[in-house]
Amino acid sequence: MSSHDSPLICRAAEDPIAYISTKLKCLGELSGTISAQQFLDHVRQLAEKLPEQRHAINLCGNRYLFMVALCAVIVRKQTNLLPPNTHLTTQEMLNRRYENSYILHDGIEASDNIEQFDLAKTTLTSSNTDFNIPRIAREHLAVISFTSGSTGDSKPNHKTWHTLVASTEINRRYMLPRSDQTFYQLATVPGQHMWGLETSVLLALHANVCSTDSQAFYPYDICKQLAALPTPRMLVSTPVHLRTLAKADITYPALSGVLCATAPLSQTLANDIEVKFSTTLREIYGCSEIGSMALRITADEMRWQRFEGINFTRKDQHLVTVCADHIAQAVTLNDHIELLDETHFMLSGREADMINIAGKRGSLYEINQLLQSFPGLADGIVFLPPQEQTVPRLAAMVVLANGSTREQLIDYLRQHLDKAFIPRTILKTPSLPREKNGKLPRNRLLEHYTLLKNTKNP
Repeated sequence: MSSHDSPLICRAAEDPIAYISTKLKCLGELSGTISAQQFLDHVRQLAEKLPEQRHAINLCGNRYLFMVALCAVIVRKQTNLLPPNTHLTTQEMLNRRYENSYILHDGIEASDNIEQFDLAKTTLTSSNTDFNIPRIAREHLAVISFTSGSTGDSKPNHKTWHTLVASTEINRRYMLPRSDQTFYQLATVPGQHMWGLETSVLLALHANVCSTDSQAFYPYDICKQLAALPTPRMLVSTPVHLRTLAKADITYPALSGVLCATAPLSQTLANDIEVKFSTTLREIYGCSEIGSMALRITADEMRWQRFEGINFTRKDQHLVTVCADHIAQAVTLNDHIELLDETHFMLSGREADMINIAGKRGSLYEINQLLQSFPGLADGIVFLPPQEQTVPRLAAMVVLANGSTREQLIDYLRQHLDKAFIPRTILKTPSLPREKNGKLPRNRLLEHYTLLKNTKNP
């Protein structure tokens, strides 16, 4: 063994690493529990079939096929590109930005202008060959993840194999109950997003987790899929999903734990989920650049406990810089943080333009930049108005020109934005109440918005 490399997985041959909820044709109608031995067989076979390229735009939607694809790309010494969405414009943007790319998918709509490999049309078998775990160079660029930005041009984050392995070891210590048992895990977040990658993919590769490929979304389906899993069971989700689960009149199976990304999560909802699932909810704080950094048992306290190995340094009154041995460079967080002691802190707000909708983080600044690029726009602004609904929605006020219509603007936004960031309300106005210096004070903005909402808007 070399200090310059480390194993692809840290599991025994017979360990359950994945659970297939629906038979997959490309696996020979295989379903149920997949062992680490079977998983490596699938990884090796796929790695041999992949194109001779440098970057794989990994768009596999089935979580197990995504895991296989992710590892096959790494074994082939290529780099996974994990975009925040599957839009054709995003695919083509990545292909332009990263040379020698191809799309690796399992049946989605893919750009005809880019080489593609459809995993759903290949065949992977379990050959029960010797259980030899591939070793990966520590400095291999395994993944380029992207922030869940509001536009296709989101920010890339480079992750070496060492970074992924080291962060997973830290996450294992804090995210999982202390037990030698295998935890069968259902996640409601995609593997391409950093939260889903860390919890539902990397933990399965390097800890006692068996990840299901189920893409359940609605409460009844989630309940059904959890009940179908062996025990002990875990759920990985977001506050938006958990609110829906808490409101549903359903008796859920007991869980050994719930992991939730912060949005943040209220103590009331955390308590409701703990009662509903007879378990403990761990809320995890992190960002795309660093990954997971801290946790709290939200039902019990509001303080966050920083993960050992993740170091905070005060930058100014509100912001902190984060560094760690496995991270290439320090990152200044966008959140306002109050350091309480060496291991605990409080979150006290976010930068003004950062928003979180339906579990996806975006920037009002970037959305407004996109809005301003619409050819038929004379003036306009996207903002988050006060509202009481569970899932907040953006609104926009626009001054259209050149005969442009609201429908044309919506079509334009759909080409570039995740649907969560498309304004639900778009109001046309002859002008915006800007000050002479061009600024638009929030009180004047909201007054004008209320006026437009209460009048007929063509």
